[in-house]
Amino acid sequence: MFKNKRFSYANVMSTIAVFLVVAGGSAFAASLAANSVNSKTVKDNSLKSIDLKDGKAVSTDDVIDASLTGTDLANDSIDSAKVVDNSLTGDDVNESTMSQVPDSAKLQGRSATSFLSSNVYKAESAVGPGTTLGDGTSVISEACDPGDVLLSGGPANINATTTLLESFPTPATTNSWTARVNKNGQTDNFSVVVLCVNQ
Repeated sequence: MFKNKRFSYANVMSTIAVFLVVAGGSAFAASLAANSVNSKTVKDNSLKSIDLKDGKAVSTDDVIDASLTGTDLANDSIDSAKVVDNSLTGDDVNESTMSQVPDSAKLQGRSATSFLSSNVYKAESAVGPGTTLGDGTSVISEACDPGDVLLSGGPANINATTTLLESFPTPATTNSWTARVNKNGQTDNFSVVVLCVNQ
């Protein structure tokens, strides 16, 4: 069959090598048991997206908790159906990207000017004799700052000999208070105090 029955060392070794590649390689692949390939078997950074089965390869158990970032997600890839109901909080929302909620400047349909603030202050007139009326009585009025709301008012610094006749919101106004007294022929300097809401 062979003219030269003497084989060189190189002939023998090359024949063995070819046999190992053809037969041995197939035998190695066939000898892998199911689920026998693990992380140590795979060369680092060698697998690509094409090596993973679509819709089957990676699940939530395969991802390290809190490891994904915005750069791992395609723009507009998450919609309402993928978010657990009531799971997002204010910390998850960039407030600067939100527009004003319709009627957010109103409470129960009313604007802020319909409500009183909590900033209350007291104002008092100068202590003096007041304005003497034709019947001999005296009046003093004191008002809140323009635009503010009157809560209440009344006289102050009245002598024991003076009779308080009236203490009432000043007619034709909404932020002033008036007190009318009878000094009973005595000298008396008094004042009027009002409580106001700073609007």
